[in-house]
Amino acid sequence: MKLELHETDYESIAQGPLTEGCEQCVEGKKLVLFVTGVCPAKCFYCPLSPEKKMRDVVFANERELTGDDAHRLQQLFEEVRMSGAEGAGITGGDPLARLGRTCEYIRALKKEFGKDFHIHLYTTPLLVTEDSLSQLFDAGLDEIRFHPLDDEEKWSRLLLARRFSWKVGIEIPVLPDKIDDAKKLLLWAGKNKLIDFLNLNELEVSELTADEFQKKHYHVREESGYGVDGCKEAALEIMKLARTFDVPVHYCTTTLKDKYQMGNRLRRQAAQSAQAFDVVEEGLLFRGAIYHDFPPGENYQRVLKTLTPQERKNELAFLEKVVIFLKELGMPEDAGFIDELRLRIVLGAEALHELADDLSEQFPELVLAVVTEYPTSDAWIVEFNPIPKA
Repeated sequence: MKLELHETDYESIAQGPLTEGCEQCVEGKKLVLFVTGVCPAKCFYCPLSPEKKMRDVVFANERELTGDDAHRLQQLFEEVRMSGAEGAGITGGDPLARLGRTCEYIRALKKEFGKDFHIHLYTTPLLVTEDSLSQLFDAGLDEIRFHPLDDEEKWSRLLLARRFSWKVGIEIPVLPDKIDDAKKLLLWAGKNKLIDFLNLNELEVSELTADEFQKKHYHVREESGYGVDGCKEAALEIMKLARTFDVPVHYCTTTLKDKYQMGNRLRRQAAQSAQAFDVVEEGLLFRGAIYHDFPPGENYQRVLKTLTPQERKNELAFLEKVVIFLKELGMPEDAGFIDELRLRIVLGAEALHELADDLSEQFPELVLAVVTEYPTSDAWIVEFNPIPKA
């Protein structure tokens, strides 16, 4: 087939068609399932936060899955429904470091949402064996993406993947000073007819990698904010070589990840999770919020996580009293609710303004605010505007 180089509608560059996993991703239809932060690789460009790096934690999008296995699965299914996801990308760490858990989640997602719920997974060669790949395939994995490291002796393990009828790809960050290494890998993969596609990611700077990137003289591309300069030129050179093997390639930019992957997911999630009283603008929720002892502030998320069950119970009991008072003022049943995760009452911003004086008089200790927040499980607040007390 003839692979035409073209700019996509998502401000990226493609040579040939995008794989199904990427198509869903750019449309915001993929749930990101982080199955563990444990990983045997030591990549200097790893962008993981201390909250996740080398920690055996599980996240579905922004939501940490906690409790026993059954409770985690319940939370996972809730997040799929809340985000309107039609597939999942499994990442880490290295998902193969917790192979049993990874396979359990793949089977559970396929059983709950059907065989067309598309699942792809990222891993390195370090933990690849024929048995581990067989378990992933039998669980229902649709697409596997390898991130080969510099250790060429382990590349041959990837050939085991061709024994199974799934899509096989290589996905690597573009290192501007390592073009020859990327070409060597591609030549090897092409010669062995290993891959169905190649994904190249624009290298991005984070707080954790900034010092190391500076040592390597990587500089931020001005118009990007945190994409590394020189990645596009390097990617185009690699894509030229890929044409000789008829391998479709996608150069995924940091702009795509922010503006389209994340932006479209937020818009879908807002449409799924918005209440009748919410105002939805560009995937963000504009709403009223009533707080008592735990309003947003420094280390807000950490404070909520460290509360004892009794502290939570006491706070929820107080919020119930506030809800009873709101109903006495005439608030309909469906005009607000107690957000048990963030220990607050959520209602329409306009309604809160109207009720503010009565609330402050009855409960002077309350913090009333209009917030603009992400429609995600962590409800990250973009704007917090307290309502002044009379």
